[in-house]
Amino acid sequence: MSKVLFLSVLLFSTVTYYAQSWIPLDGIPSGRHHPVGFALDGKGYVVTGTNSADQPSRDFYEYDPLTDTWQTLTDFPGPARSFAIGVVHDGKAYMGFGASNFSYLRDFWRYDAQIDQWTQLSSCVCSGRRHPAMIAIGNRIYVGLGDDATGDLNDWWMYTMDTDSWVKIADLPGDPRHHPFQFNAGGEIFAGLGHGGNFIYRDWYKLDTASNTWTAMQLFPGEARVAGTQFNWNNSGFVLSGDGDNHSFMATGEMWRYIPGTDSWTQFTPHPGVSRWAPGSFVINDEVYFFGGLNRQTSQYPTDLWKFDLAAATVSINEERRTELAVFPNPAVDFIQWQGEQHITNAILYNTIGQKVLSAPEDLNRMDVSGIEGGMYVLKLYTASGLIKTTKILVQH
Repeated sequence: MSKVLFLSVLLFSTVTYYAQSWIPLDGIPSGRHHPVGFALDGKGYVVTGTNSADQPSRDFYEYDPLTDTWQTLTDFPGPARSFAIGVVHDGKAYMGFGASNFSYLRDFWRYDAQIDQWTQLSSCVCSGRRHPAMIAIGNRIYVGLGDDATGDLNDWWMYTMDTDSWVKIADLPGDPRHHPFQFNAGGEIFAGLGHGGNFIYRDWYKLDTASNTWTAMQLFPGEARVAGTQFNWNNSGFVLSGDGDNHSFMATGEMWRYIPGTDSWTQFTPHPGVSRWAPGSFVINDEVYFFGGLNRQTSQYPTDLWKFDLAAATVSINEERRTELAVFPNPAVDFIQWQGEQHITNAILYNTIGQKVLSAPEDLNRMDVSGIEGGMYVLKLYTASGLIKTTKILVQH
């Protein structure tokens, strides 16, 4: 993100955010980036990651949301690591991969919270790797992308729980990359974004597990990004925080919801402060808990914990869109869209000195802004009765 746009984002990034707030909680015992976070049986867990001494760890913590307290558990029994990945399926957590100093790992583990026990499973027959994607669906877990000693990867592998075995599946059709975003949304596998070579990506893909084929979806509408956290909730997937298109912090810790049925994204309230590199998250009872990562603005390892009520925020968004005219996304990259009960007959975009820049015809509820310069603009929306909404829009490229 350019320095010219940074102040504008600070001033106007709240234009489309909703009333639901992030709530501070008891901080994690030790700051870290690239932790693995998951929730089981109503409690949250954080394991491994790079600690504040810049060393891979075996630390393992449990969070109880009823008492807002943390408990230190017995260390993870595998090698200390960072850049690992994990997922929850059928009441158990699965975790593995990552790196221990300069050793790339491919081991795979299952954690049962009811008996507080880790079990080592068959290692992937793929190369060891850092920053991979991991997604669970059915009785299978899909792992792919990341980087190893040769560089960035685009291969994918499938683990079958019943046979404790791995098999290679179709490669991602996009460029090789590491630290992507990924999730199971509505029973389908999605992955994309991330960092490969000199590029930070916005492309997005869906895997058809029956035909073993990938399909390119619409580009992510926000700034290209890498090294955030992700989670799934209520048949949707979420992208939260991370580095922006210059591999540095963004002015806000953006959160976006992906709805698979419409291949569309909606922006939620960002977490407090600037975005973080490689944070963690877990979801308990319709609330997402956010922690860790590295604050690149201050070079500090935050120990704070925040929660956000996803169900309440969704109700707030739906209510606003039913009763008002919502304009999104903001910031915008390729397009601006509006949605509401009112029939918009004209939409005009002005620059900050009042000059008309773009307009959209009647019955088209979006405006293409991909061809204009980045900066702050003013959008005015009209019905047959006249001007109904004026809002500031930040355009980023």
